[in-house]
Amino acid sequence: MQVKVRFAGLTRHYIGEKERVYELPEGARVGDLLARIGRDYGARLPRQMWNGKTERFHQSIRAARRGSPFTEDNDVLVQGEEIYIISRMAGG
Repeated sequence: MQVKVRFAGLTRHYIGEKERVYELPEGARVGDLLARIGRDYGARLPRQMWNGKTERFHQSIRAARRGSPFTEDNDVLVQGEEIYIISRMAGG
């Protein structure tokens, strides 16, 4: 399935892209997507945002569905949806 990811705030600044489409297996969860984003862009991100050893973003980096509040790592993704990666640091 495909999921469009839009980067905002500090994540966009460090990643250097506005958006990207990810191909993920059916049943993938938000946590799977976040880990994939971190692996793809971790070298560009400061330690305070991404921990490469644990493959986890700092708690201030959150994913949100279009028109919905923040998601949880265990939330299942849906084909074609848009996920926003938002930094709550510096007004994210």
